[in-house]
Amino acid sequence: MQKKQLFILILLIAGIAAWFFLKPKGTGTSDKSKSDFAVENTENITKIFISNKTDGNVLLEKKNNIWYVNGNYEVSKPFMEFFLLETVKKIRVQGPVPLPARQNVISSMATMATKVELYVKGKLEKVYYVGNPTSDMTGTYMYLEGSKDPYITHIPGFDGFLSTRYPVAENEWVSKVIFDYKPEEVMMVDVNYPAKGSESFTVKRKGNTNDFDISASQNAPTGTLNYAAVKSYFGMFVNKTCEGYINLTPAQIDSIKKSVPVCIITLSDKKNKSYKLTIYNRTSSEKDHGIYDNKGNQLAYDPSRFNATLDNDKRVFVIQDLMLAPIMIKYSDFFLKQAGD
Repeated sequence: MQKKQLFILILLIAGIAAWFFLKPKGTGTSDKSKSDFAVENTENITKIFISNKTDGNVLLEKKNNIWYVNGNYEVSKPFMEFFLLETVKKIRVQGPVPLPARQNVISSMATMATKVELYVKGKLEKVYYVGNPTSDMTGTYMYLEGSKDPYITHIPGFDGFLSTRYPVAENEWVSKVIFDYKPEEVMMVDVNYPAKGSESFTVKRKGNTNDFDISASQNAPTGTLNYAAVKSYFGMFVNKTCEGYINLTPAQIDSIKKSVPVCIITLSDKKNKSYKLTIYNRTSSEKDHGIYDNKGNQLAYDPSRFNATLDNDKRVFVIQDLMLAPIMIKYSDFFLKQAGD
């Protein structure tokens, strides 16, 4: 009896061992890999290529830990961090596309989907296609290259679709930062008003100290300087951004650059790098707010925005007056205010 039980036990163990040995290898891993859109270690991503048939394509590359778009301009750091950490890393599958809708989704994605290629440490890691949102706008149809079917994806905790998180337009990615300096990183700022030179000035740091010199032209207005205001001026160059970039023809750009600038601001930093921001009046249009004065007369220029160029950058961008106001000041603005002013 004992020999019979032992024989049965041996057969049972042998059967279990055979099942483990003969079962398809990696079934669970394979299935997951065909629906795993996310990249966990996004810090290892070095290149991203996004394209669609409507808008063309955009190439994002990381060089020395700085992301560039199309090899031309730095990518916006906040935008890139959001894309990597809140989109690429957090995509999850809600479930497969229901069978009745599957063929329509596949047909739609064949013509309208956005293709995304993710490269990790220089090697192609994933290719997937981002399609339209689901009818309730809480999921997004996606297809991972190598899988059999498309899936409905989402980001846990986010109630919306993901299609708009994959822009192809270069302007959506480029950094809008003009100046972003801590006070101690600035060595000199020169502010020049071509049409009113008497209000131009230069503020220089005295060596590596926190003391400053300010100079102006001989015909500059006179007054008692507020040195606290002079010393605080270098603190105004943190996170100065533009509103956006304008799509203009070369002739239009040339016309702007030939006009007399309102102001030219040149900043030199501790690394001996110099940047020149040239600010121009922006022609008012019907699309702008406040194009009329309080008497109903149409204004020639936009009162709240300026056109500008930075160094040899071929782009023209728009800067709001509120953003420029702290740095585009006049020499007389450093004077102590007298009673009654």
